[in-house]
Amino acid sequence: MTPENYPVVGRFKNETASLLTLYLEMVPEQVILEPGDEVELLARPADDLLPLDVVRVDDGLHIHANKEWDPDWHVRFRGQVIKADHPTRLLDYR
Repeated sequence: MTPENYPVVGRFKNETASLLTLYLEMVPEQVILEPGDEVELLARPADDLLPLDVVRVDDGLHIHANKEWDPDWHVRFRGQVIKADHPTRLLDYR
C-alpha cells in the first residue's frame, strides 16, 4: 500500500499564535505546524496501530501508536502527502 492510501488516524490544526510540533513516536519524527496549518496524520495499517495515545506537551503533542514500533508516519498537507522526518517543517511545503 502506498502512503497516499494510508488511513487517516488523526487531524490536527494549529489554532495558536506560535509553532505547534507533532512529536511522532517511536521513531523520533516531528512535524512543525505554523499558526493556521492543518494536517491529516496518516499511518501504515497494522493490527497494533490503534488506539493512538496523544499527550499535550509545552510546544505541541506527543503521539504514540498503540504497540506499532514504526507506523511509517506521513501527513497530508494542502493535498500533498509528506513523509514525516526529523524535522518536517510545513513552511517548506507551501
